[in-house]
Amino acid sequence: MRNAEVIRQWRILKTIEAGRYTSSKDLATEHGVTERTIRRDIEALQEAGFPLYDDDSGGRRSWRLVEGYRQKVTQTFTLSELAALHFGKNLMSILVGAPFGADLETAFEKIRGALPGKALPYLARIADLFAARPDPFKDYSKKREVIAALVDAILHQRRVSASYYSFSSRRSKTYALDPYRLVYWHGGLYLYARALDYDEVRTFAVERIQKVDVSDSPFETPQDFSVTEYARSAFGIAGGRPERVELAFDREIAGYVRERVWHESQELVEQPDGGVVLNLHVAPNFELRTWIKGYLPHVRVLAPAGLRDELRREIAAAAEAMGA
Repeated sequence: MRNAEVIRQWRILKTIEAGRYTSSKDLATEHGVTERTIRRDIEALQEAGFPLYDDDSGGRRSWRLVEGYRQKVTQTFTLSELAALHFGKNLMSILVGAPFGADLETAFEKIRGALPGKALPYLARIADLFAARPDPFKDYSKKREVIAALVDAILHQRRVSASYYSFSSRRSKTYALDPYRLVYWHGGLYLYARALDYDEVRTFAVERIQKVDVSDSPFETPQDFSVTEYARSAFGIAGGRPERVELAFDREIAGYVRERVWHESQELVEQPDGGVVLNLHVAPNFELRTWIKGYLPHVRVLAPAGLRDELRREIAAAAEAMGA
């Protein structure tokens, strides 16, 4: 698999950079492949521009990174570019505990070290003039093993057994899953995976996955299923069977609806009274219903009827709970 090759090559590069197990034989043993495969991996890295060379010193042939490469990399950035990267750190906060999170942290430490010490307070003042407010995010520092196992299973297409806590049932359940993709959305990581007991693709919040065991059993994605299309059916993060959704917004809120792209499938139809009809091709699930309720009483559901009926039930239940 191409993905497996890429992740192995990345690990080989990090090993060589650290100066450990750098002979082809040791690398082959480390990764469970032949020396010929390692040589092809090295060639792929060299073709990608990484300055690797073989060293025969000491009677042992090993792979090395060209001396001074790290310094050459930092010298390719201007001070303004380093400052821009420094500003961008807050946007990467969601990767705490995720793969490459530690690498990003050390990279930003080096960026700070490359900037003049007196410049940092000045840059902080500039950052106050233009800032991006990150979404609330989830801390994955305690989920490193879970995320690493999921990455490994997705890359190698291996079935997993996952213990998952459900808010709706308030208990943990073990699922047999074919993991398809990890997705970042609104400060969190989610897993798209086929739940074998139900023979359907579901969305799992990574922070509620308590344990993952990767099996030796391979799986294949069904030919009639596309992970990308499943993701496109989601109004938020949870995919499903898409339907045509028609929402009529009155003139009071129509301007706000017009100024954003809410979903890639959307179509806007202007109305004579100044309102607008928003057409979507999405799964009419909890996320969509929650979004619609935020615009009451300025929105009407024209279609589908099932979505309109479900909203009526939820609004009636809310009114009862409020004592109305």
